[in-house]
Amino acid sequence: MIRHILFFLLAALTLGGTVRFGAHENWFSLPSFFYETLILVVFVTSVMFVYLSKVNKPLYFVQLYLLTMTVKIIAYGAYVYFMITRDQRGTFVNVVFFLISYLLFTTLEIVFLYRKISPSHNEHTQAKKF
Repeated sequence: MIRHILFFLLAALTLGGTVRFGAHENWFSLPSFFYETLILVVFVTSVMFVYLSKVNKPLYFVQLYLLTMTVKIIAYGAYVYFMITRDQRGTFVNVVFFLISYLLFTTLEIVFLYRKISPSHNEHTQAKKF
């Protein structure tokens, strides 16, 4: 689990460095909510991943995952609304950066969780133990 959290942090550093480099090269402007968005998305993804990775019942996992996705979408919607009302001029850059961050970290979360709950992956892992 620590390995996954470190991977999330590495992805955050890579995304953050790429965006800072692009802004430095004047390809686009740095989002005014750059740090806030990056920290929020990495923190929420990490917490959800840790919480969901502890669930052992498949049916319960699916229900809990759908619930967490619903709560995440509502909370992120409120955050995007907050960003738009605080910086109307930077709305486009802030929202695009948020969406890229959200897609990247949600994809990573799904890949890691899929590997945990996938029967074929679990059988392969079990076979290695013998």
